[in-house]
Amino acid sequence: MEAQNVSNNQKCFVSMLSRLRESSKEAVVSSDADFNDPYTMYMHVDRPVQDRFLSILNETYNSEQSELILLCGSVGDGKSHMLSYCKSMYPDKMDKFYVHNDSTASLYVDKPASYTLKQVLEDFSDDRIEKSNGKVILAINLGTLSNFLEADENNKFGKLKSYVENSGILNEKIDDKGENHFHCVNFADYHLYELTSKGVVSSYIQGILNKITDKNEINPFYNDFCQTCEKCQSKDLCPIKVNYELISDKKIQNGIISTLVETIVKNKLIVSTRTLLNMIYEVLVDERNWTCGSLEPRKEPERLTSLSYCKSLLPNVLFEKRESSEVLDAVGSIDPMQIRNENIDDFFVFYINSNNVLQLFKNNLPDYSRQIERLSYIDFSDRSTYALKVEILKLFVRTCWLTGIRRDLLPEDKTYEEYMKALYAWNIGNYMELKNIYNVVEKGILAWNGQVTDQNEMQVLIKNKKSKYHLIQKIQIRKKVDDLPKQEPGILSMFRDELRLKYRYSRNLETELDVDYSLYKLLKMVINGYIPNMNDKRVNVKCVEFINIISQGGSKREELYIRDLSQKVPKEYKLTFDDIFGYSFEVN
Repeated sequence: MEAQNVSNNQKCFVSMLSRLRESSKEAVVSSDADFNDPYTMYMHVDRPVQDRFLSILNETYNSEQSELILLCGSVGDGKSHMLSYCKSMYPDKMDKFYVHNDSTASLYVDKPASYTLKQVLEDFSDDRIEKSNGKVILAINLGTLSNFLEADENNKFGKLKSYVENSGILNEKIDDKGENHFHCVNFADYHLYELTSKGVVSSYIQGILNKITDKNEINPFYNDFCQTCEKCQSKDLCPIKVNYELISDKKIQNGIISTLVETIVKNKLIVSTRTLLNMIYEVLVDERNWTCGSLEPRKEPERLTSLSYCKSLLPNVLFEKRESSEVLDAVGSIDPMQIRNENIDDFFVFYINSNNVLQLFKNNLPDYSRQIERLSYIDFSDRSTYALKVEILKLFVRTCWLTGIRRDLLPEDKTYEEYMKALYAWNIGNYMELKNIYNVVEKGILAWNGQVTDQNEMQVLIKNKKSKYHLIQKIQIRKKVDDLPKQEPGILSMFRDELRLKYRYSRNLETELDVDYSLYKLLKMVINGYIPNMNDKRVNVKCVEFINIISQGGSKREELYIRDLSQKVPKEYKLTFDDIFGYSFEVN
């Protein structure tokens, strides 16, 4: 039973927040959704990908020729929501197009989806494209598009195939320039965040948070908060009220955005709008300690123990809640409580031995001490409060992380910083800022099969990994930076979220490697002596293939070094091959 249906006196803010849940009827928006609904319209946040689509729509809706707009992406990335919004806001323009929103579905009971696609795209076949004035918006994932074009053995859609190949849509090349008749908006080129020279920002996540927390009369969440929480008899005891006040704070919002983006980058996480809204609900309402269907919602806070109350506060829920959503599971992987250094270890010892933990919290985080006001009566000299002290310590550290306070205790992740700076530099084509990244990747690649002593060496992989004899070949690879993107510096909303680094090897042959954050971190570890295991190689199979290609360009067919590490003083032997004199063996 919903809390708001009990009586007006028992109405609870949780009922309003539950509209954010993934199971809520408002969470799913089809391309035919009614944007006349005030809540749906209010929650809409403009995105750069929408601006790009509207730009194409304005260019094409009134043309006299055939126009095909491809909306490429994946499930849950917002295509249906955007189409529904545009139908509601720009009906005159959208009505000029036939919209096919599910390229994997068939309109015919006895026909496959590919047959439907052929019918939808009939006006864009080579025979009809110049004669037709048909206009189609086709939402399609890249795999389905690729399969459709490959199945076109008679080259009926040759011009469409040429457009897709030339624009690099299937090769993840960022190109927003259309051609005559054909246009593409690739949702994969747009993300929940933007890159800048000073770090990451997210106008979209910020927009969502603003919709939920803005203090104005058109915000249904804030209005409900004022009508319920502010008048509730348990307002001084309720973690949900505190959590809403916290998430309304700009520093906390920035911290949540930074944490979420870092989680996305480090875990290659795909976060849809639906998932994002559900995550916000999860951190505001900790259902582990809250009965959402309670008949007496105002008494729920009174039933919470001090420990449960502390666990239910936003900073602790964000980093500690597990098995409720994929996003929160991933956020736990960057929990600041995992950071260990001399400063924080000394602080932990000092804190645990202190009995005045609340004052310590207030002195360092005065603007956020309302989180612990409920605990002011507790005597922390009592040993039975140890578990609560630990929970408050977690709350302190995580609040510091979100607000950027006490950074002396919580240093930045240098590897993550390096990678994000390089990602921005790569996408604007600033190769001078990529020197360190190229060097790290190069050294890591050469050391992948085992440590070497010279910069231009690579171990030849042998089956007996425990052998004291290392086979070394000379190899030279050269950086290639003449094919980088050329975006204008500034705020990048459309970008590639991996580094594509090219190298030249053996007689000017070229190959490339896509480097995400995880691979970059792994290569830095390899340089420091880490040996990749089977799982590392399985996850980074393209890196292994890259190394095998590079290895073929080495000197092992003409010259091979054998290092004997079985003795106290390592010895080195050289095996060479000459077309005329054959093999020769010498001790270096």
